[in-house]
Amino acid sequence: MAQGDPARVPGRLDTYRSRSAKWHRQVKVDECPRCGHPHLHRAPLPLVRSVLKTAPCGLVYVVVLRVPAVVA
Repeated sequence: MAQGDPARVPGRLDTYRSRSAKWHRQVKVDECPRCGHPHLHRAPLPLVRSVLKTAPCGLVYVVVLRVPAVVA
C-alpha cells in the first residue's frame, strides 16, 4: 500500500491495433521513478487526465496523461 500521496509521473495514451483488427488504448509511462524502466498499463474506459496505477516494480503512482494540443 502507498504511504501518503503517490508520486505523479507523466504518461501518454497510446493506441494500437491488435491482430484481430480491433483498436485498443494503453497508458505508457516512459520512465518509472523507482526502477527507470518504461511501463504499460490498461487505459481507463472514460477519458481522464490522470489515473492511479501500480507499476510491475511495486510502486504506486498517479499517471498524468498528456492532453494533445487542439488546433483551432
